[in-house]
Order: sequence, then C-alpha cells, then structure tokens
Amino acid sequence: MSKAQVSPLASPHEAYPLQQFQGLVGRSPGMHRLFDQLNLVARRYRIATIEGEAGTGKSAVARALHTLGAASAEPFFSCAASLILQPGADGAEESRFEAVMLEQARGGTLVLDRVHELDGPQQARLLRLLTGLEQRPIRQSQAPNFASQPRHILVTSEVSLRRLAAATRFRDDLCSRLVGIRLVVPPLRERREDIPLLAQLFASRFSVTYAKAVRGLGPGTIAPLLRYSWPGNVSELESVITAAALSTEGCWIRPIDLPALSPLRAQSCCAAPVAGKEEDLTLNAAIERHVARVLDATRGNKRRAAAPARHWAFDALPAAGYSPERWRARPRRPLNSDTLRLIPCRIPIPH
Repeated sequence: MSKAQVSPLASPHEAYPLQQFQGLVGRSPGMHRLFDQLNLVARRYRIATIEGEAGTGKSAVARALHTLGAASAEPFFSCAASLILQPGADGAEESRFEAVMLEQARGGTLVLDRVHELDGPQQARLLRLLTGLEQRPIRQSQAPNFASQPRHILVTSEVSLRRLAAATRFRDDLCSRLVGIRLVVPPLRERREDIPLLAQLFASRFSVTYAKAVRGLGPGTIAPLLRYSWPGNVSELESVITAAALSTEGCWIRPIDLPALSPLRAQSCCAAPVAGKEEDLTLNAAIERHVARVLDATRGNKRRAAAPARHWAFDALPAAGYSPERWRARPRRPLNSDTLRLIPCRIPIPH
C-alpha cells in the first residue's frame, strides 16, 4: 500500500477525514501532516530522525517508513542506540556488538532508539557511523560486497535534538546530520480527535488477541478518556483499554470498567524548554504560544482557531453569574433620541 487509504467511514463534512496509513490511524491535522511527510521522504532518505514523547508511536512510524521505502524487502532491525555504540575492547573504534547489529540490518533499515541519551563519546561514534554511510553511493548498497552496512538509518528521540544542541548537550555537527529529515509524532493530548478511533482499534485488537467478544466502547465511555491528559500517550491508552476489556462483563466497555484516571493536568511536550534555558512565563508570552499552537493545528484557519474560544466564553457566562434569566430581568433603558445615538447606525437620526 503506497498511499494512504481514506476510510469509508469518513464524513464529507470533516476537514480531516479518517485515514489508515501503514498501520497508523488518525484524522487529526498533525497526523495528516505526518502521513504526507512519510509519503514524501520514504523512498528518498538515507538518514532520518523521528521525535516524539514516550508512547507516541515512534516505532510504528519507523516501521511505516521502512515499508514504504526502497529497502522494504530487506531486514528491519531496531535496538537502543546506547547499546550499539558501546566502546570496543582494547580501545577499538568499533565494538563487536556494533558490528553484529550492523550485519543484522545489512542492506535494510537500522533504527537507533533513544538517541538523546547518548553521551559525548557515543555521539562521536554515531557521527563516524553516519559519515561512513553517507560516503557510499546508494547503488553500492545493492552490491553483494556491501557488507555490514544498512541502507537506511533511523534515530528516535524523546527530546528535540535541536533544543539539546542549543543547550550544548548534543553535538551540533551530529544534530545537523540527523535533523535534515525530521518527523515529529504529536502527543495524544494534541490529537484528541483520534482518541475514539484508537480506543475502538485497541478494543477490536483485544477481541482478536484474547478471543473475548468485545465490540467496542459503550455510552459515556469516551468522555473520561477525552478529559485525561495521557502522559503515556498511545501506549497508555492501549493499556487502559486492555485493562477495561479484561474487566468488563459484557461486550461493551463501560465507564466503570475503566481504571482510575487522574484529572487533566499540564504535561511538557517534546518541544518543552530544556534544562538551562528559562521559559518566558509572562501572560503575553503564554498567549502568543497558545495562539501559535492553535493556528498551527488549524493550518492558519482563523475561524476554526477562534471557534473554541467562542464556545468557552459562552459556557463561562453562567459560571460568572450571567444567566439568561438575569439578562432578561435586567432594567432596560427607554429608547429615545439620546439612547439611539449610542447605537451605530447608518440612518441619520433627526434632532
């Protein structure tokens, strides 16, 4: 499957219809941008970086990128970056474990997880590995003598590598090589419209895996899922749905089947400020960050960006003591020539 498949369940009135893309599911703007980016770079990249918080699905994105790429028929191997880049015996530049891992991914895709945890010497070894890969033309990767070298290298990070480099915690030359192609997986709290889709997907997957008839989520079950902040992202949602499906007595997951979920709380995302760099906590700065985030999520559509604010203001009026009954019971000033002058009107009022 080389292109995203639009689900027949998508409504023509939705700005972002449901898509199922190489095992990834979403209808949020952030996921649609990710799908487009995957289609664009899949067959042209040598080195790419996948950034996102823990549990957002970076491994699934790496697998989709491998499946769409030119080396889809070759091995796909994933391991922790800190393990493959351990120093060799007797001061050797390449350890035996590193050579074995490169051999496992020969001609295919090698995924180095959690690259943000590398120390200085490990970052230097990764830079040497990337330099050796880039010096070989792509046509040589298909030759029989192209031994112990993967064709594609993917690195994953839970922290923005650019921010780490700005904080002098990551090599600038290594960062520039890794972020040439950069894929960012949005956290679940920024794609809440995907929560019902993912919950239904996990319930169906549970039913097949454990041979228990669970048809999906019952009435009222989605609401507590939408109120939760999901610090563990998609992985945490899958664990919650699995636990609820195990405890339910029927074929529908009820609200009482869900584990206890704490109230919505603020969570720092992948782009949060790193240590050593203070964040501007003024009200104007917070407003600017929020407006920029909302406009980015709505692709610059100001009407869609302002809709939640209008709904929030309408809902907040009763809490502030402004009710329709109080508005109707307020004393009204009589309409005369003086009060009519206060109303903007293009019809001249005679004196």
